[in-house]
Formats: sequence, structure tokens, C-alpha cells
Amino acid sequence: MHGLHRFAALALVACWISFGAISYAHAAPQPFTATYHLRLDGWPDADVHHRISHLSANDWQSEMRASVLTAEGYERGKFRLDGDEVHAWHYASGYSLFGLGERYHLSARDLADLPDRQSAMFQLSRKLDDAPCQDDEATPCELAYADHKGRTEHFAYRVAAPQTLEVPAGGFDARWVDGWNPEKPDRRLRLAFSSTTPGLLISVEYYRDGELTSRMALTELHRDEKR
Repeated sequence: MHGLHRFAALALVACWISFGAISYAHAAPQPFTATYHLRLDGWPDADVHHRISHLSANDWQSEMRASVLTAEGYERGKFRLDGDEVHAWHYASGYSLFGLGERYHLSARDLADLPDRQSAMFQLSRKLDDAPCQDDEATPCELAYADHKGRTEHFAYRVAAPQTLEVPAGGFDARWVDGWNPEKPDRRLRLAFSSTTPGLLISVEYYRDGELTSRMALTELHRDEKR
């Protein structure tokens, strides 16, 4: 089951990233539904479905789902926007193989000090223009988040210059984030976030020992109307 949990974490594209509340002028959130095509060594190709929904007032939800053959996983985080700050208040995730698996939940109390992975990914994508680690020579930015069991995880990263990326869904203005767990420097996660739509991933690459082992690209995007 350990291998499936690793698959679920990779497929949901949230295994290392995080960011806590910060006060800057950020792009306004936009509801959307996105589909990504995932290629993961040792597994058949799969589609990952990602949706950011406007729940009510200042409450939002980010959810990702993926399935391959008899394996499936999901992850969702609910958060409240207070000005430019993101406050996570509920997290749920799970995975299964042949109908057997695990489910995880974090409450507002569990998330009082650190955001969950989905809320953290949304917030991280909003503050890339303000990050001090803007090139390969810069001191890495350092972040912390709560994993699916509420344990503290760390993420170091640098931000690349804006560029236009061509993916199956079209051309998008984006910025790459090159990140790693300081305790596992042989593993690298590169995420390209949309420059205009908070939380939207354009492309993802995962490296182990310098070898590209999985990659994901945006194939469909539908912008939803706010409720």
C-alpha cells in the first residue's frame, strides 16, 4: 500500500509544496475546472482532474482527483480568503487499491498553524512575483505545511522568470517553481503556475537522482462562473 500512497501523492501534485498566510496584492481567485495528462514511470498514463470552487462568501475549495486502473486518489482543501491572507479550515484525502485504502481528515484546529497542501498550493501560486528567490543564485525560499496526517513538512524553492509555455491546452503565461525537500535533495519537483489564474498548474515535472520520472501537462481548462 505504501507504493499506492506515493502514487496518490504524486498524481495529486502536492507532495512537497506549501505556503502560509502572507500580505501582498495578489490576483483575484477564479473558479475553474482543469484536466492534466499525467505520465508516471511504472504506471499507465492517467488524467488528473483539478477544480477550484467558490463555496460561499470568502470560502473556496481546491480539489484534485486521479485514477489508474484499480488505484485512485483524491485530495481537497477548504480555505477562507481574508484580504490577501489564506486560512485553511478543512482538509480531506484518500486513496484506494482494489477497494482497500485509507482516508485522512484535518480540522480547522489541526490547520491553525500550517496550511494543508491544497490550500498551500493555491497561496504559493499567488505570491511568486514577490518571492525573494527569483533566480538560480538566490538563497532558496523556505516553506512549511501540514501533510495528510498533520505532520510538518518542509519545502525549499526558487522561482524562475515569467515565460509563455505551450501545452496541449494552448499557450499560457507561467512561472516555474523549482523545489525540493531539504531532507531529500535527490528529489526535485518543478511546477509551472499560471501567472494570471491562482492555483492553476500549467506543467509539472518530478525528478529523482537527476532523472525525469513523471510529468504532467494541462490538457483542458474551463473557467467557471462565480456563484
